[in-house]
Amino acid sequence: MASNQTLTQEQEIKKFKKRILKNFGVNIHVIPEESKDFKISIEALHVCTLKALKENERDYHKHYEKIQSLSYKSRLRPFLSYVQAMSYIAYREGYSKTAIGNSINKNHATIINSVKQMDNAFFTKDKAMMKAFNNILKEIHNYVGNLPEKFKKQINSKPNISFAWNEAKNSNTF
Repeated sequence: MASNQTLTQEQEIKKFKKRILKNFGVNIHVIPEESKDFKISIEALHVCTLKALKENERDYHKHYEKIQSLSYKSRLRPFLSYVQAMSYIAYREGYSKTAIGNSINKNHATIINSVKQMDNAFFTKDKAMMKAFNNILKEIHNYVGNLPEKFKKQINSKPNISFAWNEAKNSNTF
C-alpha cells in the first residue's frame, strides 16, 4: 500500500475509533489486514493488570481501591506479583525493559528483576505469581478479544523497538 493510502487509512481508523468511543463509550482495536507486528499496548496491559488485581484480590480490596496506576508504591505481595507479571508479559510482547520501566516509573533493573522473578515462579510453580499471571492473561483476552491466528505471536525473548508505543501514548485509546 502506498504511503498516502496508509496515511488515509490511519486517519479513517482514528475517526472510526473516536466515533465508536463517543457513541458507545467503548475503546476498540482495529488491526489492518497487512499488520504483521501486532502488540498489545502497554496502556492496555496496565488497564488489564489493574482490573485483574482489583477483581481477584478481594482480601486487599480496600487497599487497592485508591490505586490508579501501577507506578503506585506498595510492598503488598499481591500488588508486586501483578506488577511483576505485567512486566514479564510486556517484555515477552517485545517491549524493551527501559520502556516498561518508564511506564511504571521504575528503572530497567527493576524490570530485569521482575522477569527473573517470573521465570523462577514458572520453574517453582509459585501459586501467587501464577495466579497473577493467569488473571492478567484472562483480562487481556477479555479486553482485546480473540485475535486471528496470524496475529498471535510466539513468545519472543528478544524485544524489538516499536513505534507503536509512541503512537499509542499519543492517542486517547488503549
